Amino acid sequence: MKNFITLLGVLLCVYGSAQTTTVTYTTSSAVISNPERGFYKHTSSNSNMDQTTLTNYRLNNNITLIYHEVRLDAFLNSPVSSAFLTTLQNNFNKMRNAGIKCILRFSYGSDQDAAQLDATKALMLSHIQQVTPVLQANYDVIAVMQAGFIGTWGEWYYTSQSEFGGWGYNETDLTTANYNNRRDILNAILAALPSSRQVQIRYPAMKQHLFTNSALTTAQGFSGTNAARTAHHNDCFLASATDYGTYENAAQEYPYLAQETKFLAMGGETCKVNEPRSACGTALAEMSQFHWSFLNLDYHEGVIGGFEDDGCFTDIQKKLGYRFSLTSGTFPQAVALGTPLTVTLKVKNSGFSTPYNERKAYIVLKNLTTNQVYPIQMATDPRTWMGPNELTITENLTLPANLTAGNYKMYLSLPDSAPALATKPEYAIRLANDNVWESITGYNTLNHTLSVTSGALAVTDQAKLDMTIFPVPASSELNIVLESIGDYKITFFNNLGQVVNVPLTNQTDKVIVNTSNLSDGLYFVELSKGSVKDTRKIIVRH
Repeated sequence: MKNFITLLGVLLCVYGSAQTTTVTYTTSSAVISNPERGFYKHTSSNSNMDQTTLTNYRLNNNITLIYHEVRLDAFLNSPVSSAFLTTLQNNFNKMRNAGIKCILRFSYGSDQDAAQLDATKALMLSHIQQVTPVLQANYDVIAVMQAGFIGTWGEWYYTSQSEFGGWGYNETDLTTANYNNRRDILNAILAALPSSRQVQIRYPAMKQHLFTNSALTTAQGFSGTNAARTAHHNDCFLASATDYGTYENAAQEYPYLAQETKFLAMGGETCKVNEPRSACGTALAEMSQFHWSFLNLDYHEGVIGGFEDDGCFTDIQKKLGYRFSLTSGTFPQAVALGTPLTVTLKVKNSGFSTPYNERKAYIVLKNLTTNQVYPIQMATDPRTWMGPNELTITENLTLPANLTAGNYKMYLSLPDSAPALATKPEYAIRLANDNVWESITGYNTLNHTLSVTSGALAVTDQAKLDMTIFPVPASSELNIVLESIGDYKITFFNNLGQVVNVPLTNQTDKVIVNTSNLSDGLYFVELSKGSVKDTRKIIVRH
């Protein structure tokens, strides 16, 4: 046994880790439900949401997002009530139970002819402070928040308050004080949320006024600053040449928005049929250019119906946000404890965008005997997996200190970063590949079994015999061809150095080994005669 243990280490150190397997994967054409992206359903209510309706969105309609407009009409001139805050909390609980998230916006009404359109700045700040504890407690199911509060629908346009610029303003008429007051509201909303969450505003020019004309750079993206957390939405997408005032200067703002949305959440709704601009050609081109992650399914019915009639609805349904698939993965057949696990993944993203909220990638090892799982965090950031080109990710991973020798099934896991959702499979990313998704765990199987062996192993004075062993990997039988093989003692060991009894059939200069009852994994066959010993590595895979 001592000689075997010594030899095993030499084999693993010299060439064991170089033996790799490349697995190829088939891309799926299915519409896939994935978190924080896709068509969303519109909800606008201060009453308790219906749990069954929310649950059915995901189960029956591939919907993982709702737009939740929280109306503050009753509090135009008063603090928010405790009953209101309780209802808000209850609705977040129901979203979590349903496995969905929301795009959140607070507003004071939807009638631009109302006598009072919104609250004063001071009261808005007070309302934001009141809802902050609820937002902090439920950030996990808030995909993104829209700035809201100011003006009809919370769109920052029609406002009763002169401190924000007055009713139906033209942005060129806004004063420095108006911008400062708007900046104070935005900063208060950003402060009300954890730094991991973004806040969307409607007009690109507004963000430029509040921060800088320069778009975020790669170094600035995802940095956690207020500028890096201030995102964009468009509530009249495709409705006119300016999308009903969304753009002031498209020639300048289009490149700005295209760069910004590489790092920021982008989405919204259509509001008017305006063909040919509102037809499939422009819609697909601009969703790709501006990295759209979500779109209102409920409005505008004519535009959404046009997508269906023109044949691009399903394409949009698949491409909103990210759509990750694996083309191949290269993995070692065996690795020794205490040595790096080298993994190469080739990933394709056919979606318009990437995840806009932080999400880690893990290689998960599941012991085939005990079913214990060991997640290993990767360095790569899925927010950078931008298409359309294939991305090659190669990492040398450190095996967990509590890992034991054995055979492990390998997975790729992309769970939610919030601790409350990290183990919920409905919040994990499913790859757009056939036969990889495990709905119970939220893991994507890599269709590879890794043999993990004990580390302190090695041997000396080994002779190399002129023998042939095939097939490798073996399934039901293994052939060992060597002249006068009957003169040799043949011993099989598993990867722990334990002797394994296998049926042998002797023929002239050949032995046939029955491997049908062996578990998948790494084995060693030792041939010895007097002082001559030769040990070879064998892979069994059924």
